[in-house]
Amino acid sequence: MSSSATSPTRVLGIDPGSRVTGWGVVERRAGQLRLVAHGTLRLGEDAAAARLGRIHKGVTSLLAEHEPQAFAIEEAFLGRNVRSMMRLAEARAVAILAAEVALCPIHEVPPALVKKSVTGHGRASKDAVRAAVMTLLSWDPDAAPPAYDASDALAISLCVLLRLSSPVALALATQGVGRRGRGRKRWTAADLAKHQASASNPQEGS
Repeated sequence: MSSSATSPTRVLGIDPGSRVTGWGVVERRAGQLRLVAHGTLRLGEDAAAARLGRIHKGVTSLLAEHEPQAFAIEEAFLGRNVRSMMRLAEARAVAILAAEVALCPIHEVPPALVKKSVTGHGRASKDAVRAAVMTLLSWDPDAAPPAYDASDALAISLCVLLRLSSPVALALATQGVGRRGRGRKRWTAADLAKHQASASNPQEGS
């Protein structure tokens, strides 16, 4: 899989969970957004270590099958339930590890930025996110809607694909703003706004 900084045409998004992990693959073809595949990894009720192993194996298989140019996942966030946050962090870590081993560029995006990218609102509900994803991907009206875990993963994929398809956002990524580790990029809405303003006013600061 390519580790090039050029704009990716296919992105694998992961919505990690200790019981269910959602995934979605989207691509841009001939200027159009296209759904490639989506689904969930059902991890069962076994011990935590076994479920983490299934996440790693499942994500590794998805990377090999779909050959994305980018791997997308939400940043970690703080919650009130410490135990749940720890389990989520573990699931997130093994998914990221699978992408790192596969040499697939990793993009971490804030949850609010994902929602804003697809719905225009950083606090959108799961129903609103799913509806926006289905609209953006021209969902077949006769097809069943994606599970929430899968639609969240598709939203994460779309966020990265849409922003890296933008010259401004691509410049931001290749300049390494907020980079943490090889090939890993962290964006914030403020970063994007700053670079959008710089692109609109190239004489400023010169």
